[in-house]
Amino acid sequence: MSEKSRRWTNGIDWTMCGILASIYLVWRIGTVGGWTLECWVLLLICLVGVRKDQVDVEWMKFLAVGVPLLGVFYYFYGTGNGIWWSIAYRMFQNNLHVWNWDSMMNSIPFNDAAWARTISHPRLDKTMVWIYNYGFVLSLWICIVRSYWTRSVKKMLSYALSGHLLQFPLILPFYHLILLREVWWVKGQPDLLGRQFATENDLLTNVMNCFPSMHTSISFAMLLLALRERDRIFKYVMVTYCSAIIFSTMYLQIHWVLDVIAGMLFAYGVVKLADAVIYWGCKLLPARFNKLYAATEGRAG
Repeated sequence: MSEKSRRWTNGIDWTMCGILASIYLVWRIGTVGGWTLECWVLLLICLVGVRKDQVDVEWMKFLAVGVPLLGVFYYFYGTGNGIWWSIAYRMFQNNLHVWNWDSMMNSIPFNDAAWARTISHPRLDKTMVWIYNYGFVLSLWICIVRSYWTRSVKKMLSYALSGHLLQFPLILPFYHLILLREVWWVKGQPDLLGRQFATENDLLTNVMNCFPSMHTSISFAMLLLALRERDRIFKYVMVTYCSAIIFSTMYLQIHWVLDVIAGMLFAYGVVKLADAVIYWGCKLLPARFNKLYAATEGRAG
């Protein structure tokens, strides 16, 4: 490298470049997800007290790992939806289900969660539809983005693994073996989400995978991890938001009560598994990587 090139390189503020790249990635995540103004406002509220959970590591040292990691998560986010529906269609076409639980679930008193609509209103319906439609990914992304700004590799991995990265493969055996359709479909009621399906096969593919509720498992996993943070604003907002996601699945007559309970138990198990994966992964990492990992775990004073 020539002296001129070296001076040019040394004159660049690489920390600022990394932060700008981070902001761009977050913007792309929201754009791909079709985030509304309410989504961005919710994210900003959760970032208000982020300094309370920041760890003691230099920005440049963290950005060297954090930016590529955030980019990898963004890549999986962009490709994951297509992979998921490809698997769902294959399951439907091959008819791999061993058990059909529609009648059994419908016969259990109060299991249809009709009680959740004791109080209903068009405005409340609209709010619950928004919460449900964005809850599957927004709850996870809020936590990942916030953990990024705490400068913690461990937290980013913990949220990501406890969310879709581990839940997708672990939940597939349930969806392969158990056929359970959404409450509204089984009971012959209107779809409160107002979804439009091009074909009957599209409809049946969308409503067939209920047990356990993955909307519940994702949001409950984020709730459990959020409770570990110091910032009370973040904890209160995430407990409220994630609880609303879980409630929306029943209010909108999508999931059965037992789906929700199973989803919460599933989430608890996945969070514990993610903890174990991170713990043993840290133990097995070479010393030079382990040193960086340990540095990101110290608390800011």
